Amino acid sequence: MRASTRRALGAVVAALGIVLVVVGAWMVVVLGPSGEAQFSATSKAPGSIAVTPEVLNALDVPVRVTATRRDGGALFLAVAPSPDARSILAGSAVSTVSGVHYPQGHLDLHASGTGALTDIRKADIWRLTAKGAGSAALVVDQGMGPETLVVTSGDTTALTDATVTLTWNDRAWFFEALALATIGAVLATFAVNDLWQGRLLAVQRHHAKTKTRTETETETSEATT
Repeated sequence: MRASTRRALGAVVAALGIVLVVVGAWMVVVLGPSGEAQFSATSKAPGSIAVTPEVLNALDVPVRVTATRRDGGALFLAVAPSPDARSILAGSAVSTVSGVHYPQGHLDLHASGTGALTDIRKADIWRLTAKGAGSAALVVDQGMGPETLVVTSGDTTALTDATVTLTWNDRAWFFEALALATIGAVLATFAVNDLWQGRLLAVQRHHAKTKTRTETETETSEATT
């Protein structure tokens, strides 16, 4: 392999290694040892909040859903098969969680409907439920989807200024990020070392050629005198 080609390849590998180190280290800091990814949003529109399966069942990891109200009012969280949840929410005012933004930690909310929601606590469609005053949380395990999670006041009163937070935890994510940073560090170290050794070799060859040329010129000069 030509020296110039080897140097170019080494520079590319070193740059790639540095990028992996930066990305991996950043993910290690963001996720933490617990491998936690958290997203939240506050609904200003009156009505319930729904988390669709595109978000709720997006990962094969249990998700903890927490809802809070500034006024300290009642909260009711419930999970049901998506067709059943859609049926009970049909026509009512609802803010739907439609997407997540990583690493910003934001959730997208889409408001729709205008009708009042009936008291859903008595419905027999719910697989999991939780309630509380001011705050309530529910851990949704995977494998039963597609499911939809609904957050309401527990009666016909519309929620206002309610915050929903989704948290996923997987320690494997932390170790994967750590491995990424380690691989990047190894690549960068070997590539930089190879570039340095190549530079030293080039300098040694240059000095050797200069020395040989000088000795040849000296011998030629002595021969002519």
